[in-house]
Amino acid sequence: MGILAGIDEAGYGPHLGPLVVSAAAMEFAAGPILEPDLWAALAPHVSKQPSRRAGGGVVICDSKVAYTSGGRLATLERTVLGFLAAAGQRPRTFAELLDAVAVRPVADGRAAHAPWETPQTIALPVDASAGEVDAAAEHLVQGLAGIGARPAGLWVNAASAARLNGLIDGRRNKAGALFTLAADLLGEILRRGAGAPIHVMMDRHGGRRYYADLLSGAFPMTTVEAVEESPAQSRYRLLHGGPATGDAEAAVGAVTLTVRERCEECSTATALASMAAKYVRELAMLQLNAYFQSRVPGLRPTAGYGLDAWRFLDDTAAARAAAGVPDAAILRSR
Repeated sequence: MGILAGIDEAGYGPHLGPLVVSAAAMEFAAGPILEPDLWAALAPHVSKQPSRRAGGGVVICDSKVAYTSGGRLATLERTVLGFLAAAGQRPRTFAELLDAVAVRPVADGRAAHAPWETPQTIALPVDASAGEVDAAAEHLVQGLAGIGARPAGLWVNAASAARLNGLIDGRRNKAGALFTLAADLLGEILRRGAGAPIHVMMDRHGGRRYYADLLSGAFPMTTVEAVEESPAQSRYRLLHGGPATGDAEAAVGAVTLTVRERCEECSTATALASMAAKYVRELAMLQLNAYFQSRVPGLRPTAGYGLDAWRFLDDTAAARAAAGVPDAAILRSR
């Protein structure tokens, strides 16, 4: 068995809403793990170009491309809910989706749930039809089976503004906070593929090139070997139980982690993770907007970016004061 996985984020730049990091993994029952670029191997069931989706095929691409290509939320949920359905999971609400995919590390005591975060009652799918999700699941099952693979897992680590502020306060660096969230997901991948060869591709965090010390700190029982740390990419080998070579390396389970910019363009699993992260963030923003729109008549929704975030804060100031919502519960420190 082998695992091919990807990790990516959505919502690193805005002032409002969660930072969401996701991991997607595919399991190969036998033989070597294929190269991360699976688009050609998965054709005609999977396309990298939203405009070329035909016959109910699935789009797996950079979430920004998927979301702005016309289908918006429908494109994301056909793929994300389709992948979960292919793995036997069919969440009917946002709450059930989070129950299915969210990792739950020990939370910072200061990061209590905001009133718009519970309960998550949005019915799924929002824009796609159940039939489209079923068709996407069938394409993914058939496409992956054709290359000797199947869905291995989809995980999400979402940090609200309050939780993210706590992580940044502890590390003084947003990229460091992002790595903490990603490391939780990497741990899930390692547990899922324990003892098997694993290849993970992850997008760079804030331009960071060196990750060996961070990985050693996150996985203290694992030996981390830096294979390459260049402007193009950083690559590491993680070995449980200490350094190993040859047959011994296979026995302990070698994990290769490759980190590079625009990873979602060359790794199908990373592109899928990007779409999952974006989907969860958009659902969270729907929930946040709905909460305040119920308290401020005529309030325009926000995506949480740039000047519009400050407009939203001004428009909701009275409602937030009345509800006892502090700025730190909704506004990121960085």
